[in-house]
Amino acid sequence: MHIDEAAVAPVNIRVPADRSQVPMIRAIAETLAVLADFSLDEVADIKLAVDEAAMSIIGGASPDAELTVAFTASDEKFHAIIQSWFPADSSLVQKGFGWHVLQTLTSLVAVHEGEAQQNGRLVAIELSK
Repeated sequence: MHIDEAAVAPVNIRVPADRSQVPMIRAIAETLAVLADFSLDEVADIKLAVDEAAMSIIGGASPDAELTVAFTASDEKFHAIIQSWFPADSSLVQKGFGWHVLQTLTSLVAVHEGEAQQNGRLVAIELSK
């Protein structure tokens, strides 16, 4: 199966910011990458990158926060934004082996941190392959 440009539409999901949700998020990313005709190696890279990004965000998320994931896949590009609310005084840790893996597997990885508010700070990882 092949996705044509006209059929490209974002896939958005919202789940509890809990590690138990990561296999489902990874499976959705894999399915979209396969349908967009990425090679098997690229699909594996995408799965691992999405896994690392989701685990990084979940690791810093506020208790009872939700994780929002937006995927877009086409023949040339896989794009994901994974975000959640962090405590207002927290930031995303951007070091260590997992962060290195994320940077190595993607063509773009960017962190977006909103301004601290009373209820926390919105933090997102954006990645592309």
